[in-house]
Amino acid sequence: MTVTTAGTTAADIEFHYDLGNDFYALWLDETHAYTAAKWDGIPREEPDATALPRAQRAKLDHHLDLVGARPGDALRLLDVGCGWGAMLAHASRDDRVREAVGLTVSRAQYDFLAARDLPGAEPRLESWEAHTPERPYDAVVAMGSFEHFATAGMSRAERLDVYARYFAACHRWLRPSGRMSLQTIAYDGAADGSGPIGDFVGSDVFPTAKLPRLSEITAACDPYFSVVALTASAEDYARTLASWSGRLLRAREQAERLIGPEGYRRYRRYLRASEVTFLRGAATLYRIGFRRRDEPLRLSA
Repeated sequence: MTVTTAGTTAADIEFHYDLGNDFYALWLDETHAYTAAKWDGIPREEPDATALPRAQRAKLDHHLDLVGARPGDALRLLDVGCGWGAMLAHASRDDRVREAVGLTVSRAQYDFLAARDLPGAEPRLESWEAHTPERPYDAVVAMGSFEHFATAGMSRAERLDVYARYFAACHRWLRPSGRMSLQTIAYDGAADGSGPIGDFVGSDVFPTAKLPRLSEITAACDPYFSVVALTASAEDYARTLASWSGRLLRAREQAERLIGPEGYRRYRRYLRASEVTFLRGAATLYRIGFRRRDEPLRLSA
């Protein structure tokens, strides 16, 4: 089980994700999804207890749609950065997927998933760089992991190299004409993560992480994949963060028992600051569908 990574280190991942599964369970919903939900058609007056799980499942269905999964397909699926298994659990109940492999570099998440013993799902404590599948996948999904592939100290050329290596790996993993989806936060407009909000998130929440720009994603993927779908929705992430923040506020007493008063305040600041970042348009959320180029392009420099 290999956890090395060229981007955010396993230690940095542990700093954020390994605070304890019980802590995250206080404010995530029953799907355990820790990425932005898809809120289309869900009214704001609907109670959060039902609205957030519905929006998270709509997001998961959307990613299965992006990879072209149809009823009865029984696909072999890879989830890169599977978290606490939202997609693995969803796929285990969906006849579009027969087998799902999930990669995580968080020991806490891996232990949680191993204990869940989801039918047809195989969690691995392994980075994408180290992953070598026994046979090709029909589809690859990544939700919220791409943000960790590059670090703040990298130049644009170095980030592009990491992103290109990821797309090259996905190309190797997939069968001919296989499909892939990506959900990632990205800088928008002129924003680059500088300023007090970016400094706080970078130092107190996600050490060393560096968000991509859309131009970097498209340049890195172009030799290996064609883009077949692209949507942007800062609103989806702002609403998800507001829901998480409210849930954490209501669970304050339990949270302070688990991670202490300062830990609780840090996470409340992080959720509120991140919500403001999306509301101001400094960052956005992309959901992108790709189709494998069976003959990679040779692009001139």
